[in-house]
Amino acid sequence: MIKNGPARTFTRNAVEAWLFRLSDCDWERFIDKRHLQMGRSFYREGVLSSLDIQSTQIIVTQKIDRVETYSVIEWNEKKPEIRTSSLDDCIGIGLGTAGLYEIEELVAEIHQEDPLLEQLSVTEIEPQKVKIEELEPPKKEPKQNNDGSRAVPISILIEISSSNGLTATPFWQISKNNKRKAYGLADKAEIEIENTDRPTLMNFVAESGRHGFIFEKTKGIFRLKDWQKVASFVEETLPRWKNIFSLKFEGDAQLLRHGQRKLSWEIEARSRNKDEMTLRESFKLGTHRLGSEHSKRIAKTRNGTTFVPGHGLVKLDQEQLEDFDWWQRNRGDSRRTNWPRYMLFSLFARKYLNARPDGQLADWQSAIKNPEKDGISEKFSFLRPYQKDGVSHLNVLHKLGCHGLLADEMGLGKTIQTLAIIASNPKQDFSDLVTCPASVVPVWAREVKERFPQIEVQILNKENNFAEVEKPCLWIASYTQLRRHRHLLDTVTFRYAILDEAQLIKNPKAKVTQACLSISANHRLALSGTPIENSALDLWTIFRFLMPGLLGSRKELETDLLSDPDYTAKLLRKQVTPFVLRRIKSEVATELPPKIENELPCVLNDEQRTEYRKLAEGAIKEHGNNLQQAFKQAPTHVFSLLTRLRQVCCDLALLPWREGLEPSGTKGDILLEKLTDLASSGSKIIVFSQFTSYLSILKKRITEQIPDLKILELTGSTRNRTLPVETFETFKGPAVILASLKAAGLGVTLKTADYVFLMDPWWNPAIEEQAIDRAHRLGRTKPTFIYRLVTKGTVEERVRMLQHSKKETFQKIIGDMERPTALADHFSTLEDLVELNDS
Repeated sequence: MIKNGPARTFTRNAVEAWLFRLSDCDWERFIDKRHLQMGRSFYREGVLSSLDIQSTQIIVTQKIDRVETYSVIEWNEKKPEIRTSSLDDCIGIGLGTAGLYEIEELVAEIHQEDPLLEQLSVTEIEPQKVKIEELEPPKKEPKQNNDGSRAVPISILIEISSSNGLTATPFWQISKNNKRKAYGLADKAEIEIENTDRPTLMNFVAESGRHGFIFEKTKGIFRLKDWQKVASFVEETLPRWKNIFSLKFEGDAQLLRHGQRKLSWEIEARSRNKDEMTLRESFKLGTHRLGSEHSKRIAKTRNGTTFVPGHGLVKLDQEQLEDFDWWQRNRGDSRRTNWPRYMLFSLFARKYLNARPDGQLADWQSAIKNPEKDGISEKFSFLRPYQKDGVSHLNVLHKLGCHGLLADEMGLGKTIQTLAIIASNPKQDFSDLVTCPASVVPVWAREVKERFPQIEVQILNKENNFAEVEKPCLWIASYTQLRRHRHLLDTVTFRYAILDEAQLIKNPKAKVTQACLSISANHRLALSGTPIENSALDLWTIFRFLMPGLLGSRKELETDLLSDPDYTAKLLRKQVTPFVLRRIKSEVATELPPKIENELPCVLNDEQRTEYRKLAEGAIKEHGNNLQQAFKQAPTHVFSLLTRLRQVCCDLALLPWREGLEPSGTKGDILLEKLTDLASSGSKIIVFSQFTSYLSILKKRITEQIPDLKILELTGSTRNRTLPVETFETFKGPAVILASLKAAGLGVTLKTADYVFLMDPWWNPAIEEQAIDRAHRLGRTKPTFIYRLVTKGTVEERVRMLQHSKKETFQKIIGDMERPTALADHFSTLEDLVELNDS
């Protein structure tokens, strides 16, 4: 119900039906002048008690001396007809006439709550099935009355301002200098104006409703405040309104005749100090730069469209709008003025975002992209040329307030380069911190002792921590110990904070990651030969440690990698390239003999084939063939199945229900055949497997069949890791070391190994590469031969497919990177993943 006036009962459909009728008819000319005056009087005085609006009729009631009188208005042959219960036709028809005036007011008034025609369906309009197109009359011409006199025309005043939006006010244009609002007069005096062009007014009301204008009754205006809707209206509808209405543009509204103006923008970056800069948006119309007041208004918009006083409607170039939205989301608190200088590379990586640095920042940016050698590394004569370059490069980054990722291929000496950086800056007020896997702590300590004895070392443990040592030194901490001493990190600041094997913090929710991110340090450095193990997203946490904010939010990066992997990869590459230093052995260590990789195809024996098929078919029967659904509903079961199938490919004795039975696997047969030949030639061999129980099976078989071959073990349960490694390296005869991938994949040097056997492929190729590079390292003088044993037609082949995909992702770190990979991304069904293919 609408407040004030008679009680009104109506439906949207009914009001729309009467709107179309009135907008298509000058209904006043069908009412006798005497009845028309009576109706106007009733309308002005508000004598109507109720109005019941139906699609086919309107019932108007009035109580006079407690007697209810009603009139019924119907539409017949494009004109109104009024029936009444009153014996006095003048009163009865006058009531109906007043009802028609009330309808005209209601049509406009209803805009306040529910604009008409906004989502109009033609089938809703009864009873005449009127179409929207019928609203549009021919080009505007003066209306003529029956007696040939000119009807008082309607004119629409168009105004616009930044605070009020776009407004349209209908006026009765009585004469050139005399006009009166069509709506908004409290005493309804507009009804005194005779012979008005009411159909055009109704057309305007309908049109304004269709385009989202809201009627403000007290002011008699129709308002549109959403600038995007205003822009659409100006571009698509205003030209048509010029043909069907008499429009008068006042003030800045005259600028609307030119439509929207294209706006361009850029970010002005100004140096504040050696580490920080200030940023502000700058907007231009053509060659004209807008003032700060206008810029602030535009910066607050959310869709790139707004109104600028004196300039009209403006809109960002469509190409720039995406990057403007990105800036709006990522700039954080709009009051923030100071930004790390390195964020320039985040801004410059955007496709259409122009960042304009001042002279100091431009020079700084150039120095980052083209770092000069600082000469400090030359004092370390034992460094190779590329290592000296690495030390110099990273030193320059640190001096320029940036923090790098040293991503050299494994075996190229990331440890020695890092220690050279620390030693090249001997004057220090703060300690340095290296965080690494527990197995690598002794490696760091040994390297310091041998190459940099001037550096004092402290090992973090429960009996020795940051709070107990005041003299600056080099702290070496395992990731586990750092997590346990997290509470002390709030009280200490380091000079250099280094993360070795930095890919281990890829999970941002892990406690050890949170501990690493809480480290306070003047300079940061991340070391990883495999910074991308699974997906490009692995880089985010590493750079969150190095330079927070450079890669934006993790959620946005993840979404972008999924929705547009190619573009996002190029963007990511552009952002991180200045801070990543990666060299590979074939480029910088040409004296290192090659590693020669081969794949040894294996086939299941009959017993293995039967067990494999039984497991695979049982899983499909239990979980169905929808792999995505299976992972969602029973992920533990699926991964357990994959483990069992991989165990079948190695040896049936690995299965829990086969424990104690004789080994049965063709891989063991192939390995023993190879070892027999290699042992006779005096070779040294590494055998890797994910399953330590499989290594135990192999040890037993090797002992029985090749009793003279020296056997060593390196697994997670090995207490003294140094002993088997040193024994293997110094032993003068043939030897084999049986090692688990995880235990021997980090911090171990086995460069005397001639052959490496990978007994079972692992999902993550980076882990395998780390293991292989335990042998293929600087100091080798002979080629290293790598053999991968892969069971054909089984899940192991699918693992290799996944490995190739992940390898491509990593290799594209300085090219393109693809989106995160997962099993369900590569295999559409469970059958595709686990079936036994005998072909």
